[in-house]
Amino acid sequence: KAHGGGKRCEQEDCTKSALGRTRYCIAHGGGKRCEHEGCTKSAIGTTRCCAAHGGGKRCEQEGCTKSALGNTGYCAAHGGGKRCEHVGCTKAAQGSTSYCYAHGGGKRCEHEGCTKFAIG
Repeated sequence: KAHGGGKRCEQEDCTKSALGRTRYCIAHGGGKRCEHEGCTKSAIGTTRCCAAHGGGKRCEQEGCTKSALGNTGYCAAHGGGKRCEHVGCTKAAQGSTSYCYAHGGGKRCEHEGCTKFAIG
């Protein structure tokens, strides 16, 4: 599939693979969808819902219902996912960066002289 084999998404100008018995990729509505009423997101793995509605792996911390991040078994609040690389920091890294917000990670405002976080 990665090199052009298999069924392709039928959405115009899309080169991704179609999923399962559908004619489209995930981005264009293909594959298994969340069964929660009114939700149009993709179901995760073998579960019947998206992450927001309880699908996928959950945090292993007792009493926590958040999604587990990566292969860690825990949500960001309980040590899961990528961590900030600043010495001594244990917070979660933001986005594709290697640092938490406090140490320069995440998306920043592009206005000249502004160091605040970008929203959206």
